[in-house]
Amino acid sequence: MAAKKGKKGQSPVATLINGAGFLVAVILVLHAVFVLVDIPSAAGLESSVAQAAGPLALFFPGLVDAPGHVVQVLLDFGLAACFWLLLAALLSRVFG
Repeated sequence: MAAKKGKKGQSPVATLINGAGFLVAVILVLHAVFVLVDIPSAAGLESSVAQAAGPLALFFPGLVDAPGHVVQVLLDFGLAACFWLLLAALLSRVFG
């Protein structure tokens, strides 16, 4: 029996995978933005996002050496966000 497809032709599993990948990417980008605008780490939201972003960045922090702190943060968490978006797209294609 075929799975029901949504309005875009995706199964609910594929939609869930895409949503999870997007959520992880948003957490990583939010952490990068918080670091770049120097929000104090005592703030509740910033510390929660930082705790969540650390493990989600996987092996990307320090993978590429950059000349400045701003570029380093953008590379570390930007590459991790792109990785999660690509992985979610691939998995949703497989399961969709």
